Amino acid sequence: MDDFLNSKAMMTPAISGTAVTTITAILVSQFGLPGNWCVLGLSLMLGLLTWADKAVPAVQRMVLYLINSATIMVFAIGLNEAGMAASGYANKQDCPDIVERDIERGEKPAPEKFFQPWF
Repeated sequence: MDDFLNSKAMMTPAISGTAVTTITAILVSQFGLPGNWCVLGLSLMLGLLTWADKAVPAVQRMVLYLINSATIMVFAIGLNEAGMAASGYANKQDCPDIVERDIERGEKPAPEKFFQPWF
């Protein structure tokens, strides 16, 4: 556990980024929350793991907190973009238009996809 909570370990942001992607995608698709704020808040929250390493000075922990939080957020956004590409979205602008088109045709809109635009 000490190796995992080490503030200099890069495995923590990678695993946390995957968790942030999953949690944010669920919050966005099921509850309609804004993805951009969810990914930011969750990244900052999971970035707090760097404060568990008491052997590092506070100033260095603050810098590592910011770097790890940014890494978590970038990893989560990149994973979401890859998921959108794999799901078949041509580009981000097509997503709302597909739902509006289905409603105009009188069709039931397709359920929200797991991967969708956060910004």
